[in-house]
Formats: sequence, structure tokens, C-alpha cells
Amino acid sequence: MAKAHLKRCLAIAWVIASLGPSVAPAFQVLPRISDVDRKLSSLGSNQLIDSLGQWLVGNALPMIKSPVHEAITLNALDCMAQPGAEKECLTTETVRAHQVLLYGVRWPDDPPFALNRASPPRIADCDPSVTLRSTAQPKCWKGLFSDADKTAKQRMASRPGEPAFGPGDYLLYRSHFGDLQFFHSMAAYDGETATETQQRMRMWAQFLWGVATRSIPTDHFIRTLDITPLKPYFPGDMTATNLLATGIVEVRKDLDQVAVGVLLHMLQDSFSQAHAGRAPETGAACEAIPRFAQPGKIRQFYSYAGQVGSLHDHEDTFKALGRQTLQVSPSVVDASRAMLTLWKENAPWSEAEKYFDCVFSLETPDAAAGPGPFTR
Repeated sequence: MAKAHLKRCLAIAWVIASLGPSVAPAFQVLPRISDVDRKLSSLGSNQLIDSLGQWLVGNALPMIKSPVHEAITLNALDCMAQPGAEKECLTTETVRAHQVLLYGVRWPDDPPFALNRASPPRIADCDPSVTLRSTAQPKCWKGLFSDADKTAKQRMASRPGEPAFGPGDYLLYRSHFGDLQFFHSMAAYDGETATETQQRMRMWAQFLWGVATRSIPTDHFIRTLDITPLKPYFPGDMTATNLLATGIVEVRKDLDQVAVGVLLHMLQDSFSQAHAGRAPETGAACEAIPRFAQPGKIRQFYSYAGQVGSLHDHEDTFKALGRQTLQVSPSVVDASRAMLTLWKENAPWSEAEKYFDCVFSLETPDAAAGPGPFTR
């Protein structure tokens, strides 16, 4: 019995050490273990490792990860916490009431995707039969994330001026280190102009708004949709359902909520100083949609591969959020509330785009992306 207990303690310590500290390059979100995750762990080939990893994600990580995206979103909905007290919005009742929307808000940091069964990743403890996400295969997820980080830095040095990853690579690689970094209001590579990043964000916002307002079919291949700039990013047989809910059947009937949550994530990340540099707000209203106030214009988008993760993460905490909401108006909460207002009104994209143009207005369109001040 003592030996078994020692082995279990050592295994837990090994998983904790191998998963390491905070790794998500965005306002942090709190992973939540569902009954489906637990059942998948019991059916997978790495039951011990995945079960211990789930224990870590559900019990240890909340102590070092702040669910900031969730708090911002809940405050923008109906929580109405005072500036600097956004954390008060995080109650079990409110999280459950908006569970699907919050899944969407978390999605860009932890998008579910299938592993290649014919050529599975050469990383220990990855089970191709189980959809990959941090809460279902935590050890595999961390291994892939670390591999993406290392590979992106190598490619950034050997072939500058292009994304480290693109179509054909895993979604986790592309969204955090590659061509899909616009999910997080970040550039795909050092040197990309602010205008280029903004254009990518616009096509993504248009797609998400179509799903959120149920004006885009979720069962058609994305490459066939009438959003031409988006087609090269998803050239295969990928639908909105496949993209947003692979292996997550519980949310598929409410993909409109998922999509608006994903859009909120991009908007919210643009207010993080580790993602983009903004000028001070001027007190002006949005020119084309004056019922909303205009945030400070974006001076520069940053790219992640050259940043130091620990320095980046300092800007994605409740302290950073409180400093922002206490001193800036409109704040990230105000901007999120404006976007939700338009969604609840079922505004067409032509109207929502006016607010997009306002909230992502550029001070210097040709500003080149880089790591910003988040390097040693």
C-alpha cells in the first residue's frame, strides 16, 4: 500500500512538473472538467496519465491561472461588477447560466481538434482516438504546445517574414504560433503590417458574425462560403461545426453562442497590452455608429513567437484587468457589452462591421508587428 501511494504521489508530481506554468498566450481562462472529459479519460489508452492531468487542471491550475475572459464576459452580460472588481462575477450560478457562450470565449485558447490517426504525433501519451483539448488529454496537449513553441522559434529564425504554421498543421499550432494568431488579435509573424492583421481579423469576425446570427450555414464547407479571404485558411472539408465543435457534441445546437464567444475573445485580447499597443482614448464616439464610444486606436499588433511567455502573462491577469477598467473608458468590458448588444439585436454584419472598424481602428496602418516590450 505504501509503495502504491508513493508511486501515485510521484506520478502526480511528474505530471505537475511536465505541465509546467501558465502557457496560454491570451487573457487567461479557467479550464473546467466536464463529465464527458472524465468519461473519455476512462475510455482512452492513457487512463492514469490523463486522470492525473485532469486532477491538475481541475485543482492546481486554477491557483495560477485567472479566468479573466470569463469575468469580462459575465460583467458585460448582467453581472455589473464595479471596475476593478470583475472577479466577483465568477460564481457557479452565472458560469452555468452562460456555459455555452463561455465555451466559445475559451475556444481560441483551447480549440478541440482530432489528431492524425495515420501519423499520430511523436509525443508520448497522445491518443488519436480522443479529441485533443487540454481537459481531455492534458499531457499530450502540453507536449504539443511545447513542441509548437520550440518549432516556431526555430522557423522564425530560419525563415522570417512568414507564419511558422499554416493549413495542414494542427489547430493548436496555428492559433497560438502560426497563421491563425488573429484569433487573439495578434500578427502571424514579425513584420506583418497592422493593416494586414486587421484584414485577417475582419474576415474572421465576418465569419463568426454569420454563425452568431445564423445567417451562415454551419454544415457547409468553409471554402464554399461567400467570404473569399477566409478560404485559403480552411481549404479542406471543414465546416463551422467541425471547426468549433469537433468532438464536443453538447454545444452544436447553440453554435451561435459559441461563435459570439469566440469573437468576444478576439475583441478582449486586443485590450491586453501583450497583444496590441493602443493609444489613449480621446473621448470620441464611434463615427459610423455614435451610440458607442471609441476605444484608443491600435498602434501596433504584436506577434507571440518572439515574446517571453512569463512576461506576456503578466498582462493577462486580474491585476492587469483592474488597472485597465479603473483607468480606461471605454474599457474591455464596455467594448464587449457593445458587441453583445449588437448580437442581441441580431444586427446584420453591415452594422456590426461599423463597430469593428471603430474598435479596431488603426493609428499607424503600416506599423510592423514584433514582440513589443515582452522580450528579455
